[in-house]
Amino acid sequence: MRRTALKKAENKFSLKFNRAVPAGRQEFIRWFFIAIAIIFILPVCSFAELKIVAPAEVFQGRSFIVFLSSPAKSAAAYFDGKKISFFPYENGLRAIIGTEPEKKTGYYNLRIEAITDNGELEIKKLSVAVSHRLYPKVSFRLKPSKKKLLSPDLIVREWAQIEEKILNESKDKLWYEFFMKPVSGMTTMRFGTREYINGKPTGRHRGWDFRANVGTPVKAGHNGRVVVAQFFKAFGGTVVIDHGQGINTLYFHLSRILADVGQEIEKGKIIGLSGNTGISSGPHLHWAMSVHNIRVDPMQWVETVIP
Repeated sequence: MRRTALKKAENKFSLKFNRAVPAGRQEFIRWFFIAIAIIFILPVCSFAELKIVAPAEVFQGRSFIVFLSSPAKSAAAYFDGKKISFFPYENGLRAIIGTEPEKKTGYYNLRIEAITDNGELEIKKLSVAVSHRLYPKVSFRLKPSKKKLLSPDLIVREWAQIEEKILNESKDKLWYEFFMKPVSGMTTMRFGTREYINGKPTGRHRGWDFRANVGTPVKAGHNGRVVVAQFFKAFGGTVVIDHGQGINTLYFHLSRILADVGQEIEKGKIIGLSGNTGISSGPHLHWAMSVHNIRVDPMQWVETVIP
């Protein structure tokens, strides 16, 4: 009975409205109220909800980006047990996440924790598929003088010194657009290659090797700050450049180092000369890209703009 009464009242109002207001003006009034709804109601619905843009799929060894729209003061992503910071980007926040070349394929949870403008914690959960990427297999031999440098203890000890600098992430973004290859030589070993040294598997190759005669100038892949400039037994002459926000490039096996720790470097500046130092089977440059301490395919950053 009550619903019938409401319906009658609605019909009565509609009849009076149609009689009192000309047809053209009725249409204007309807669109007027629709515009009011768009201007005042829809933004409330849109901006009250945190919006996330992330890929549904990523290939092994590649980097991917997660965008977070307003309103969020700060945020962190959790992917495969690792915490990744978001940094300001345009009108929102952005995080870059890396995957290892040997990462097991399948679906992984991506958890986003954000502090909204009103100070509340908002949590979003997504699923990202890591898909298979075919990597080659390479076998080569090391001379006895080089083979003895394969000591796990030595490698772990020296890497810990480099890793300490990589883990110290700065908030400033120093790169823009494309990275550049540090030398122009041909590729001798790709990222992700399954290595066999003297007949034994030694894991995945976590950089990109370029053929370069001893003494070839090595250039910085992009703007940044030198955080490592040192000779190591296993890695040889090493330079590490911090490009900000957890992004670093590494240059191994140098014969000479022409940069100093703390030095501000511009894209294309010569930072050293290629060589055959450390665990190396011949003159070349090993170039690596680190995303929050995960080594990823550096050529993706050369061929694609990672904002």
